[in-house]
Amino acid sequence: MDLKHLRYFLAVATEGTFTAAAQRLGMTQPALSRAIRALEDGVGTALFARGHQGAELTAAGRMLAEDARGIDEHARAAIARVARFGQEGPQLRVTARACDVATLQGLVDSYNEQHEPRAVATVADWQVQADELRTGAADVGLLRVPFESRGLDSDPVRIDERVALLPQSHPLACRESIERAELDGETFPRWVDMSATETAYWTGTDRIPYNWQPGPLVRSGAEYASAVRLGQAVGFVPRTLLPELPLTGIAVVPVHGLSPSELHVVWAATATSPDVARFVRHAQLTGA
Repeated sequence: MDLKHLRYFLAVATEGTFTAAAQRLGMTQPALSRAIRALEDGVGTALFARGHQGAELTAAGRMLAEDARGIDEHARAAIARVARFGQEGPQLRVTARACDVATLQGLVDSYNEQHEPRAVATVADWQVQADELRTGAADVGLLRVPFESRGLDSDPVRIDERVALLPQSHPLACRESIERAELDGETFPRWVDMSATETAYWTGTDRIPYNWQPGPLVRSGAEYASAVRLGQAVGFVPRTLLPELPLTGIAVVPVHGLSPSELHVVWAATATSPDVARFVRHAQLTGA
């Protein structure tokens, strides 16, 4: 068995038919069928139940699919890391979202004062940051909970209080503090392509399922703050991120009963590099 056969197997499992999988792989359907038969002979059991409706995974096939995806992902990540080493030399690529760039830079600078090879700070798109760690495009990341943890290990390095952003015309804007329940039924901005878990966090409904209304779709901190300033929504952000936001026309109010923002140092679960381990320990001791 080799990676090529596992990738053929995964293509059929994903597409559901040999014909579609062959088209995706750029090979003929008979050649693909022979390769899958050879794989099944090698493991000693059928992996697909073949029928007029396509190819359905057997129980053994489902078991192999779970492991094969991890093997394929691990192999691709290893190749990506080696390719980066050839192009960039021995260095760690550490990523964070734009809103955490100050923390990223401080952590990388303090690490580089003490260690070799050097770490390089890179701003990442929040939608692909976790995937870059899984695929080997980055070595370590600073990610805020919630994030998709599949294939990743992490440790918290800092916990930040979250505060409410309210239009200055809001009835609660002049209060010294408020309870989360007082914003029941309010409208909140929506980040593009948020998962259900992320939606609950950003609307403050991850602890108690308060009512809320969907507000404007936003793609950046500036758009998020603008929606609040224009009276289109209210929002919640970590207090440490306030310096990165345009806050003109916005009241910042502490909130009781709101979950905090956890900043984690994150790395691939399969990573064995002592340099990655050294950077993770540095982040833990420094507290980001």
